[in-house]
Amino acid sequence: MILGKRNGIRAWLALLTIAAATVLLAGGCVSPPRATVHETDRTGPAARLAEAGAARKEVDQARAMIEQGDHSTIIPRLLHTISKYPRSEAAVEARYLLGLSYYEISSYRDATDMFKDYLRMAPEGEFAEPSREHIARIADEYEHKYDTPEKLDEKLQEILQELSGNPEDLGKRLELADVLWRRGDYESAGKVYKAIVGARPDFAEDATVASRVEFTADGDMTLRTPREVQRREVERRPLVITNVNSFRSGRDLFTREHRHYVVSGQAVNRGESVLYGVRVHVTIYGFGNIVYDTNAVNIGRLNPGEQRAFSVRFSQFENIENIHRHEVVGSFER
Repeated sequence: MILGKRNGIRAWLALLTIAAATVLLAGGCVSPPRATVHETDRTGPAARLAEAGAARKEVDQARAMIEQGDHSTIIPRLLHTISKYPRSEAAVEARYLLGLSYYEISSYRDATDMFKDYLRMAPEGEFAEPSREHIARIADEYEHKYDTPEKLDEKLQEILQELSGNPEDLGKRLELADVLWRRGDYESAGKVYKAIVGARPDFAEDATVASRVEFTADGDMTLRTPREVQRREVERRPLVITNVNSFRSGRDLFTREHRHYVVSGQAVNRGESVLYGVRVHVTIYGFGNIVYDTNAVNIGRLNPGEQRAFSVRFSQFENIENIHRHEVVGSFER
């Protein structure tokens, strides 16, 4: 069966001459807010009104951050808002915003769950129709992106059959290359793409074609397979920062408030060359991207595959509760 498929491909090619379950704030581990009283004891109208206002403020801030593309950071914050103000209207909207953020980071299952949760709580709400549209879009994208091998084989046979009667059908040739590529037969897909670009040079600029193959001025072709893309990414960004965590330390003897905010992690050289002058730059922010403090750790030389731990302690902030997030960036010299 497999041999027959390969012969069919070769024959066609010859005619042409492929939650956080934990509540996180600001990307770091933060102790639960000391506000549990406000969910159990504050049940009067004034308290509920204040709770609704606070929840609305947090969700509006989250929406502004989402519009700036800050999806990964906003997810723990929205989860915190929902847990802290579960009865508020804003917490219902937060579920829709969570769905959008999960969708943007390709966490399709979580996104679908959040959109469905929103529809369950507000079937006629402001974001009901967009939620339904996103659920349908996710289902279509997931099916297209994750076709089973059996479905891909069926598609391949259908396309080869259609091309046998009309081998110059450009649309079907592109479909053939796409199916072959998704089946992992990158070499055969590359040959089809090369034949297409040979006949239609403008297709070298097509977004899908350009993401999979690249051509030099003299006509040579390089396949941008997942392995090749990964190799180039490692070569471009050999220094990565992993296992980043944050915590509070150093309680004041009288107030019992934490005095320090600590960010720790590891710098790793995943490349094949020695990195020199490695430094890790750590910055803490308040709401509205206010910079509270920044510091740098000098690591120096990192051999290929080597990793070094770092830890930075901050105390320059007005109130530790106002620390919204932290940022860790590495730099190096080759």
